[in-house]
Amino acid sequence: MTNVLKKARGLVEPLLPVLAALAAFIILDTLLAAWAPAESLPYFPKNDYEKVVLSHGGVTEYDKVIFGNSTLISSYIEEQSRSGYVNFGLDYGTVSDLYGMLTKGYLSVKSELVIDLNYFVLMDTLETNPTYPWHRGALEPYVFFQRDRLSPALTAAFTNLLHFRDPLALPQYPDLNRTVYHGVMTDQELAEKITAHKALFWGLGPDSYKKNLDDLGAVAKWCADNGVRLRVFWGPWNNDVEMPENPARITATANAVLAEYGIAAEDMTGCLARKYFYDIGHLNYEYGAVYFTEALDKWLLF
Repeated sequence: MTNVLKKARGLVEPLLPVLAALAAFIILDTLLAAWAPAESLPYFPKNDYEKVVLSHGGVTEYDKVIFGNSTLISSYIEEQSRSGYVNFGLDYGTVSDLYGMLTKGYLSVKSELVIDLNYFVLMDTLETNPTYPWHRGALEPYVFFQRDRLSPALTAAFTNLLHFRDPLALPQYPDLNRTVYHGVMTDQELAEKITAHKALFWGLGPDSYKKNLDDLGAVAKWCADNGVRLRVFWGPWNNDVEMPENPARITATANAVLAEYGIAAEDMTGCLARKYFYDIGHLNYEYGAVYFTEALDKWLLF
């Protein structure tokens, strides 16, 4: 037995420094994740999720929320609305992002959830923002997940130290405004946008929407299980652009998913003239968003 213990000790002892370093890294990484500098300090650019949370005092629980992607950001003016809904539009946001937020504790909705749907919100193959926190794997270190944001600031701080400057004299990113759109595209610009979307998105088949359609049903079930009223509308679409066949088919499929939960989606695709649009689906903020916010309020308050 003594020989066995000696052999085991001989095998373990060389690994002790490695295990100690690993334990120290895990502890430090856990503390860093709890501190969340990339999400809270002004030295790091913020994603849209962080901008919403920080602009509402850091809370993640809301009574009433409208979720959507960039088209919602530029079409619903929360500050001018009488409905009390938080504009939770996320650039490249999808239904799967919404489901991730709800189930992983990044968003709590108490009474009412509204989803602003379009085919991009249901697209599995669309690149999303990798810094949204629900994308972090269970075993993925914080420093690795946030490496693209931490690295430039840490490099700049270290450079300042080498030159005997204040290490915190770094660029700051205090702006919490999300991207909105102004003006109206010219005919040529709109035609170029249509050509690009046709080549990249309008030919995608049902397989490119499967996960988000599944998660749409999962969100509906989550709302039913948690006593949250769910409503859905299809956001405005530029009437000068014919609705493509595949996005129209996905619209019908999504409506069928919602119907299983007794939800009839409100069709607002054709409610506005072209002068209110920046492009195909984004409203211009100075006219379209003002008009649409007033129109949407009537439905939200019903």
